[in-house]
Amino acid sequence: MKDSSADRTTRVERLPASTCWELLQSAQLGRLAVDNADGAPDIFPVNYVAHEGALFIRTARDAKLLHIAQHPMVAFEVDGEVEGSHWSVVIRGRAERVTRDDEIRESGVRDLVSWSPTVKLFVIKVVANAVTGRRFPAHAGRADEPVAFEGDAAPAAAAEASPQARGERPAPIPHFSPRTGTNPVVPGSEPER
Repeated sequence: MKDSSADRTTRVERLPASTCWELLQSAQLGRLAVDNADGAPDIFPVNYVAHEGALFIRTARDAKLLHIAQHPMVAFEVDGEVEGSHWSVVIRGRAERVTRDDEIRESGVRDLVSWSPTVKLFVIKVVANAVTGRRFPAHAGRADEPVAFEGDAAPAAAAEASPQARGERPAPIPHFSPRTGTNPVVPGSEPER
């Protein structure tokens, strides 16, 4: 059975990495998610510039620098609307302080103007390990009636295809301890154990 055009226009479209980077370059403001020094999550709105597979963010000597020093794995999200579609791009990667002037110059972050009035003299670089994005029509929103959740939050277990599920250790191969002593062992002459 073929999809109707109405079904096609309400689906969520997974975006290729190249489209994600194009969308990242078209926006100016995103959200940087970090783990606090105590391990609790935190989110900061930040202006950024995308350059050669990384994001460059201006920052003050503030909490972001402290957090990434202790927990360098971060997430970054940016979203927008283009031609009647909503989109969202998420980057997961490692954040680090930029310590080289040539990298600051080449990235274009010197020309980045922060929307915050705080002086931002330092630069954070987020190197992407994973880039994902999705797009869906702006008119495809839903307002379904929410219901209370029942049951387990884990997905239903799949039926086992074989008696030994993938990833389980196989049964051990039987083996015997080596004999000790001065009598040589001749194949076929071993006494039964």
